[in-house]
Amino acid sequence: MRPSPIRFPAKPSSQSSRCPDVPRIFAGVLLLFVIGLAGGASAADSAVGRLLVVRPSLSDPNFSKAVVLVIRHDANGAFGLIVNRFVEHVASKEILALFGETAPEGGELVAVHIGGPVQPATTLALHSPEFETDRTDLVSDAFAVLSTVDTLVARMSGAGPAALRILFGYAGWAPRQLDQEIEGGSWALVDATLDRVFADDATSVWAAARTRIRVDL
Repeated sequence: MRPSPIRFPAKPSSQSSRCPDVPRIFAGVLLLFVIGLAGGASAADSAVGRLLVVRPSLSDPNFSKAVVLVIRHDANGAFGLIVNRFVEHVASKEILALFGETAPEGGELVAVHIGGPVQPATTLALHSPEFETDRTDLVSDAFAVLSTVDTLVARMSGAGPAALRILFGYAGWAPRQLDQEIEGGSWALVDATLDRVFADDATSVWAAARTRIRVDL
């Protein structure tokens, strides 16, 4: 069963706009939940670390021209993040304020994306793997996931990852659901690279990924 379409607020400048008052501990619980799907599928069957490229046969508007990085895929289901739903650049201190965190001096604009239609008021940080803590979930040699607060604080102190996206919401599938959708022709799988996932122009990602379908399959 498909979730309802996302209704994403226009401006994340306060707790009442883009995201309600989501405590940091809740974000941590979400991270533990989504990365806890590990274990069950063989490496040959798993799509972890690869990109799902939507095909025209999937009519769900939540995934129109979507490219999804698969974070977990096993017997318990699948979890991924849409990587080409850019919303806007937001000051890191504004995002931290949503969690009641006081930002260090300085800061930067961070790319905010819609990660999927499930729990759109929650956030995760998708980043390059050279930055790691004891709570980091390494998706592959090229990608990692961590809580938004931990990643932004590290980044503002100069110790964070080089490539970073903050994503609101995620995409989720029940056991065997993603496998059935792939087998049914709704998705194609292609290899994921840093250039594709962290492309400066998110609108180009779907077209670029589609050109790889015949090469990678």
